[in-house]
Amino acid sequence: MKLSGAEYEIMDCVWDLQRAVTSADILRELGAARGWKQPTVLTFLSRLVEKGLLATEKNGKVRSYTAAVSREAYKSAETRVFLARLYDGSVRNLVACMADGNGISDEDLRGLRAWLKEREGA
Repeated sequence: MKLSGAEYEIMDCVWDLQRAVTSADILRELGAARGWKQPTVLTFLSRLVEKGLLATEKNGKVRSYTAAVSREAYKSAETRVFLARLYDGSVRNLVACMADGNGISDEDLRGLRAWLKEREGA
């Protein structure tokens, strides 16, 4: 379910709007900042439908798109792939790498400890 940066931006926009969107909605939200034109947006939307992340429906001449996967489900799936590929599926290996490489602050470690204690008590 790997997304390009541009595809993720479009999905993020759809998730944020929390409703069916059209290509015009995407152009209005992202087009000017990204320099996208209608054909570019339509290509991205088509790819996202093919990947199963968007569902589409045609109402007259207008095609609308809705998220077929929630933001949380996408992030969860991508995180599992990331962990499997780089850290043998081990969260411990990820955290150890981040801590050993100074990629995690003491504050983050304290927060992680507190979160783990809370989870253990639940």
